[in-house]
Amino acid sequence: MKSRSAIILMATAAFLVLIQLATAQTPMRRQPFSADVQFTSTAEGGMKRDMSGKMYFAAGHLRRDMQVGPRGGSIIITDFKTQTTDILIPAKHMYMEYKASEMQGQRPAMMLRPLRDPSNPCAGEQGVTCKNLGVEQINGRTCDHWQITDKNGKVADVWIDRKIHFPIKTVAEDSTWTLTNIKESEPAASLFQIPAGYTKMDVGSMMQKGRPPQQ
Repeated sequence: MKSRSAIILMATAAFLVLIQLATAQTPMRRQPFSADVQFTSTAEGGMKRDMSGKMYFAAGHLRRDMQVGPRGGSIIITDFKTQTTDILIPAKHMYMEYKASEMQGQRPAMMLRPLRDPSNPCAGEQGVTCKNLGVEQINGRTCDHWQITDKNGKVADVWIDRKIHFPIKTVAEDSTWTLTNIKESEPAASLFQIPAGYTKMDVGSMMQKGRPPQQ
């Protein structure tokens, strides 16, 4: 059986990779969809790390189900209206809740997330510059290709789907995100709710003590 600390570390890693999704402004109304997600990273000591899963997007909500090899995975549900992100650990029937105010200063500038203005990915991003590289086909879908440079000079290429108005591919220095098998339909509302039987963890206590909270 997995140790509690190993599960917490896994979930925290997923949180750090995806944390910017919770601090984005509430996105304008756009096409709901579901898709398969593939993520590759070499950020940690040059070691390649692969994750895969599903993404569900609806008005005001985003859900990501991420699988991290044989160790298991996590579910990340963002509510843009309440500016809250919940990270669920299915193996333990536990979840952690974060508010946008707790995440300030931690958000990477360039990742897969809703954009306030798909025609200008830099809108609302202080110190970030964008260059439109034209229209390209990604996995059979028509996209606007943008090159985005953050305030630290890090560059990423982002392809924004012209129909769902959402980034379906992002390539940065040490990571790549791709959405495939996109289905344009409204996901079930239950996907954005915490299932019955899940226990909420005390994140503040965990951070203060530097270890997972005891049951």
